[in-house]
Amino acid sequence: MDHLKLTADKLSIDDISELVVNDSCGAVSLFVGTTRDNFEGKKVLRLEYEAYEPMALKAMKSICDEARSKWPAVHGIAIYHRLGAVPCCEASVVIAVSSPHRRDSLEAVSYCIDTLKASVPIWKKEVYADSEPVWKENIECKRMADKNLVQINVSNEEIQKRIHHFIERKRAQVNLSNIQDFIPRRENETEDMETCARVRTQFVKRNDSKGHLKVCRVENEWGPQTVTEPQTVQKVDSTLPHSIAERVTAIESYLNTTPVSPDIYKRLKEMEDKIAYLQSISPEYAQFWKNNKSTIKQEQMPEYVVSAEDIDKKIELLELQQNLM
Repeated sequence: MDHLKLTADKLSIDDISELVVNDSCGAVSLFVGTTRDNFEGKKVLRLEYEAYEPMALKAMKSICDEARSKWPAVHGIAIYHRLGAVPCCEASVVIAVSSPHRRDSLEAVSYCIDTLKASVPIWKKEVYADSEPVWKENIECKRMADKNLVQINVSNEEIQKRIHHFIERKRAQVNLSNIQDFIPRRENETEDMETCARVRTQFVKRNDSKGHLKVCRVENEWGPQTVTEPQTVQKVDSTLPHSIAERVTAIESYLNTTPVSPDIYKRLKEMEDKIAYLQSISPEYAQFWKNNKSTIKQEQMPEYVVSAEDIDKKIELLELQQNLM
């Protein structure tokens, strides 16, 4: 049985070793890693551990499975690791392995600690008395690293710089795509010229309008978006400026509505808001109701006239059926 735990509590060596003791085992091998008070002439106050716990526990379980495959005689394995601050002389990791004979447990416990240091996502920071704390890398990790697999080996400043340039390139690609989908019409182009752009535009200066952008949309001739009925062009209101009359007539034709206000700008704003609402539901919403006008006639229920004689006959019939039963 495997006993795995990441905890901020102080580790009890006796309790952990007791987890793997069994009557069939003649050996229990222990490894206890403690915090020492010095490193390269600097005084160490404590170690601080952090871990990605779900992945760490999964990696610890994998270590136990590999140890059992290498030494089938191993009975129990316990791996406990501290998280948070660990003062000097206190245990940060305890590994206990039991087996019928000492060789299996000794080799298995050595394998477990070496593999744990090399592969389990647990990070250690050394806090010194007279200098800044330092995150430490295990020697086992350095041995297992393959230089051919290292893609980036630069400072954080350089990484941020590369990320910034990458984002700028992606923005430029998006802008280029937008330009291709939204291209000004050239002077020598005709209305029938084919283009891959979904929207074609032309800037037309109009003195009586705040908007100078004329949009020409692609009209599909086949496919699911084909218009079933040709759109009829309504007569432009001559009392309005030509640019305003175009917009009002197009919107009224699409909504199949009539003027609701003498104020042309208020009327135009109301119709545009309605179009935006209908298109948010479905682009074909307004045209559907325009092309499918029909009234549902309620069916008239037939009137029944019942006389006293009919009621008597019904009662007699029910009594006769009751007697037969």
